[in-house]
Amino acid sequence: MLFETRYFWALFTSRNLGVTNNLRAIFDKSKLAYVSSITIYEIFKQTLSSEDRTVARLRVATIVSDFDVIDVDSQIAEEGAEISHRLRIPMADSLMMATAKRYHLPCVTDDPHFSEVKRIWV
Repeated sequence: MLFETRYFWALFTSRNLGVTNNLRAIFDKSKLAYVSSITIYEIFKQTLSSEDRTVARLRVATIVSDFDVIDVDSQIAEEGAEISHRLRIPMADSLMMATAKRYHLPCVTDDPHFSEVKRIWV
């Protein structure tokens, strides 16, 4: 499964124990857990804005230790551009969707933009 930025943001910021437990259960059930390098960027940037550099580094280190990171290569970039153009969605979302499509991975997200791949969590 490819875990998208909104999954991590909800996990890191939710104050609802039920939500947090449900999100952790999705990870626990996943046989293979992947994350896009775009998510690393987004989590670090969002955390810098809302917390500080120390928390941002801690969150990213946690993700990198538990997930296999998939970098954006030229094929993913081209497919992402096609998706972004066709669906008129933001670059980051289109690159993550292209990553999920390329590796035939369902995407763990509640983002409605992810219409071209199987979504888990919704």
